[in-house]
Amino acid sequence: MRFLTALGNEVRKGLLFAWSERLQIALELPFFTLFILLLGPMLGAGHQISAGHLHWTLDSHRIALLLVAFLPAMFFYFQAVKLFWRLLAEIQAGTIEQVYLSPLPSWLVAAAGRLAAAIIETVILSAGTYGLVSAFVRLHFHWTAAALVPMAFLMLSGIGYSLIIAGMTLAWRRIQLLQETFLMLVMVFAVSALPLLAVPGWFAGIGRLFPVTADVASLYGVMLGHRGVTAPWGTGGVVWVAVTAAAYLAAGLVVFRVLERATRARGTLGAY
Repeated sequence: MRFLTALGNEVRKGLLFAWSERLQIALELPFFTLFILLLGPMLGAGHQISAGHLHWTLDSHRIALLLVAFLPAMFFYFQAVKLFWRLLAEIQAGTIEQVYLSPLPSWLVAAAGRLAAAIIETVILSAGTYGLVSAFVRLHFHWTAAALVPMAFLMLSGIGYSLIIAGMTLAWRRIQLLQETFLMLVMVFAVSALPLLAVPGWFAGIGRLFPVTADVASLYGVMLGHRGVTAPWGTGGVVWVAVTAAAYLAAGLVVFRVLERATRARGTLGAY
């Protein structure tokens, strides 16, 4: 009961953080919509752009492809960024030590509230973005429960990565530029998983090591390719999706515990 109460309190705290950012969420919606509508016609149109005769049309298939890559990457981004800023705020406020008054493991305290808040915030943003984009372009997706499989693995990968960021935040504080750089690469490689851009083999190979790429490829197969998620191999194969999620989750737990213990041993947990 104490465990569930503490977990519920952390989830509630995360939701309160999300509610306090409601104005920011409202401002982000038109920005995301505009970004997708402006970028969509240019994807896969390199030859037309270089020749100087790009026809600016809102192609339904291209916009749908961009949404399949953008929305999972957006969830991954929020899950990591929100945890980073929450930890930094608690360090600055001098309340980070309260984590160790909870019966929960410290890594679960760090992840639980922001995960719930990130899920709800991303669902709202995704639904709003989808609704606004669909007002301009007719979108055709194959809605099926199979899409929940890569999304579940994406959440696990996001938990692992955000724990890595949490551990680094405890140890070094000012890592925002490093985090933003990696998350930008996550977005680039997520788009490269779609059959829209021709990329070199080495580029595709590197992309498979990033956390969102395999999940986007799997979602594409389900929602636009009308395929299942049972294919074991390939970029979007269930084996590689599961291996990626397990690797990031394990790395997150290890990195967070090691850096947390090192920070506590130095006595600099609450120092900013």
